[in-house]
Amino acid sequence: MSPLCYVLAVLTAIFATCCILLRRKGKSFEGMLFKFLASFAFVSVAIVGYSFSPKETYYFCLVSFALMFGFFGDVLLGIKEIAPKFKLKLIVLGLIFFSLGHICCLCAFVTQIGIQPITLLVGLCGAVIAFVTTTVMKMKIDTKLKLVMSIYYGLLFLKVSMAAAMIVIKGATPAYIVALVSGICFVISDTCLGILYFTSVKRKNVLVTAELSTYYPAQVLLAMSVAMM
Repeated sequence: MSPLCYVLAVLTAIFATCCILLRRKGKSFEGMLFKFLASFAFVSVAIVGYSFSPKETYYFCLVSFALMFGFFGDVLLGIKEIAPKFKLKLIVLGLIFFSLGHICCLCAFVTQIGIQPITLLVGLCGAVIAFVTTTVMKMKIDTKLKLVMSIYYGLLFLKVSMAAAMIVIKGATPAYIVALVSGICFVISDTCLGILYFTSVKRKNVLVTAELSTYYPAQVLLAMSVAMM
């Protein structure tokens, strides 16, 4: 893997840290700018990684689409910070873009091991767990959004199970290991985000830090899975 990938990963970490610190200080606009820079950096990791080691072209293309959808999702959620009037609409749009990203990532995994029925069952279980959890926690969302969130979580659980299946079927290669860790980080990050957006939690700074501290590693590790192929 090219050393430039590590440089870009470090830049992502630096930009993400600046974003966290600025948002903790209430500087939403400045934090948004650094969030965009961090997102651009993690997309670059995959592109640079493939440029130096052009393997698994279909995997690279699909993961790149996944990262780009994540970038646009970041843009929408970033705008939310400076335009709270459109908060709910921007959250829904962001959820759609991130969902498309996860679907692209799942397609990338399918290029490696095909469709595995057991992983579909895990995804379904994830959706049911999400629906029950949002109901028990009495999150401030209507039924339609609750269903959308349940489907989204189903995709996350499916993603983690597919990454685990790649390791079981094809071996514990570095690319598959980082893909699995990436999927787990996405689950943690989006759980923090859901609690932050739809509950009356008081310690918001802690959740913001936890969310961003797992979200960017998730994206960077996914991008590095391309470079490690």
